Amino acid sequence: MNLREIRQYIANIIDYDPSSNKEYTKQIDDVINHHYRMLFSTKEFTFAQRERKVMVYTDVTVSATGTYSGSTNRTTISVGVFSSLPQWAEGNIIEIDGTEYDVLLNNPNNNYECYVVGDVSWSGTQEVRFKERYIRLPTDCVALLQAGRRSMEIAPTDVGRFIPLTRFEDEYYNLPLDEVNIPNYWIMQDDFMLTAPTAAPTVSASSTTPGQGVRTVRVAQTYVQYGKNGKISEVESALSAFSSEITLADDEVLNITYPALPSTKPYGRRIYIVDASDTPSFEGVYRVDQVDPGFNGSQTTAFTLDDFENGIFVLDNVRYEYPEGYRQTVRLYPRQSEDFEISFRYIYIPARLQEDTDTPELPPSHHLVLAYACLMDVLTKHDNNTLAGIYRRKYEDEVVKLEQRFLTQKPRRFVKGFMKESGVDTVPMWTPLRRMP
Repeated sequence: MNLREIRQYIANIIDYDPSSNKEYTKQIDDVINHHYRMLFSTKEFTFAQRERKVMVYTDVTVSATGTYSGSTNRTTISVGVFSSLPQWAEGNIIEIDGTEYDVLLNNPNNNYECYVVGDVSWSGTQEVRFKERYIRLPTDCVALLQAGRRSMEIAPTDVGRFIPLTRFEDEYYNLPLDEVNIPNYWIMQDDFMLTAPTAAPTVSASSTTPGQGVRTVRVAQTYVQYGKNGKISEVESALSAFSSEITLADDEVLNITYPALPSTKPYGRRIYIVDASDTPSFEGVYRVDQVDPGFNGSQTTAFTLDDFENGIFVLDNVRYEYPEGYRQTVRLYPRQSEDFEISFRYIYIPARLQEDTDTPELPPSHHLVLAYACLMDVLTKHDNNTLAGIYRRKYEDEVVKLEQRFLTQKPRRFVKGFMKESGVDTVPMWTPLRRMP
């Protein structure tokens, strides 16, 4: 079932068509999404688990110079050539004369430079050391279940599963922060939060050639920190408020003016729009531009009505993922002594259902659990507690079915008719394999 079908099931029960009222439709969708995302984050369902691989990097020592700017309270760390500056430096640590500082970002104009807060300038060149001590978990991570290395080797010699340690154990044993070797453990660290912008961009229209179509849109922005290294290390805030609606004529394009930011704030920005017409071609919030840190001007954004109606706009632009500025981090102990790929298995929170054609990332046989959950809230709101109780029981029964089928995995293989009667397969899970030449 897709979002439209779930909504229609709800409409059949309450004898009201939500599509006849745009605001009410949005309220119904919000309730569906609330229960959808909560269902994923409350229990360790097998369908709610995801595995992602992230590269982790060993320390890099380079010769560099440092130049302080009093106007920005930043020191620019410059290395000789682009290849000398690790691309993962953003958001990580640089050690200068035995003192550690946070690397704000790579200079967007000169990729062999990065910024550090404060006056740490020096004359001549000296060695500095970049460290990746803290690893940010994927944006959609709710709870980390396991971390480790997977190998393609027939007989791997590296450590596979890393052992989790609590913060108490880390502190009790005083595990050295700077020890570098093959990692054996992982420890949860402080979460990272980035505040959302409070001001929306200012929108206006600019003249262009006819044939663009009449479009009505609204615009919002987010802050992005450590964005140059992509989703490995970036943190993106929640959305700002949306601008007022603007209707672009057939011979106009959208002009966006960004609220000014002080140069001391190393935030990039992303610009998102929604189709605000009476009959929108899409419901989601889509990214249209990314603005480098320090840019406080304006620019035009071109899109046509045909792009909207043909679905090209939705295909060409990234939908906002509602990260809300939150990232969890872990630390490996010892810190990695080589570059390698680490696998994280975790409980994830799914993307919101926004377009009518969006399908829940649930087993198809259990999609109605979202309708039941929404109905128990909607019917309670309308003081129909008797019917709300019926759908509460339906919801609870469906959750029990999910728990029975997807909460745990069978530790053994069940094979029908393997022995005299159906039962547990007594053959070990890991049987000897003959390697063919």
